Amino acid sequence: MEALTEGTDLKTGDILIENGIIKEIAPVGTLNGEGYEEVDVKGSTVMPGIIDMHVHLAFVRPTQAEILQLSKPAFAFDCLKYAQYLLSIGITTARDVGDDKSCPTIALRNAIEEGVVAGPTVIASGATLCPHEPGVEIMENLLEYVTGPTEMRRLVRQNFQKGADFIKLYGSGSMMSQGGDPGVRILEEDEIREAVNIASGRGSYVAMHAHGAEAIDVGVKSGVRTIEHASMISDDTLQYMNGRRDVGIVPTLAIMHDLIESDYTDFPEAAKKINKLKDTVKNSLMNAVSYDVLIGWGTDVSYASYKKNPGLEFKMRKEFLEYSNVEILKQATIDSAKLLMLEDKIGSVKVGKQADLIVIDGDPIADIRVMYSPPAHVIKSGAFIR
Repeated sequence: MEALTEGTDLKTGDILIENGIIKEIAPVGTLNGEGYEEVDVKGSTVMPGIIDMHVHLAFVRPTQAEILQLSKPAFAFDCLKYAQYLLSIGITTARDVGDDKSCPTIALRNAIEEGVVAGPTVIASGATLCPHEPGVEIMENLLEYVTGPTEMRRLVRQNFQKGADFIKLYGSGSMMSQGGDPGVRILEEDEIREAVNIASGRGSYVAMHAHGAEAIDVGVKSGVRTIEHASMISDDTLQYMNGRRDVGIVPTLAIMHDLIESDYTDFPEAAKKINKLKDTVKNSLMNAVSYDVLIGWGTDVSYASYKKNPGLEFKMRKEFLEYSNVEILKQATIDSAKLLMLEDKIGSVKVGKQADLIVIDGDPIADIRVMYSPPAHVIKSGAFIR
């Protein structure tokens, strides 16, 4: 397969993996495999594992009512179920951007790192920090309410104390809230800057939910690293971001599809909102690729939705946004790795990087539709998953 960026230049080759790391890449037949387990992929495409930067591992139960009745210990098992499914379909890194306040995703991340259970690399935010806003109470188990920079400072520190890897803010109204306007900014600049200041002081960063142009612009200029959804990002903001590598956007097209199709019955207003805005969203996100802006990979869908249509995000970016195949593949791998500040470890097939790999039947550069189905094989940190 043609090298996309920063990986090997070989179109065919052997890959030697040792202790979970890619030790050597060489022309076919030149590596000595003695003492190693061999897997012949028979001319299939080997590429980096997919990075999903916007998941909610607690979204396993079919309704919000059932989720709210779930015992706190049981949440961790739901998160494990979702995470292990993601790994089975080639998602080798999953960033959870809004956990239950009991922090089951943080517990899961720790268990995976300690080898207690198998799963993808999990990056966890803890609960989302959100101002009081009409309609968000339906997601109260995922939120810590915040008012003012002083309270923001306290809650950011609290999330880090609980083990969060980064901070997630709710910066605009939501498509899914009852009565909220997704285009309206709901966080003040001093609140956002306070979160960024505390996070950056710990070597971390802030991700912020934002649909409307003003909220996106204020977030970007306040130091937010990833804008989640970025539905109505403006040309002015894209110009400001052009060429920078300390900020990017994470569109989530799969959830938009589900909302249009009314798969989320708990949120009856969502379909109306997204149908009204879908042309604006399409034009804004199509415009984003006209600039040198990092675009990450996110889905935002439930466990049931992922199982129903595991390649939906690939399909939406190709058929709805009309992104090129190479752009899509970079977004799902190396560009997401850069936004996570993990490009030295994941995101490309390169000597010294973590052996997070998937094997695809076909060439996704020639035909991205091969990504609409799960890969033939998944390798996580050198371990053959399937």
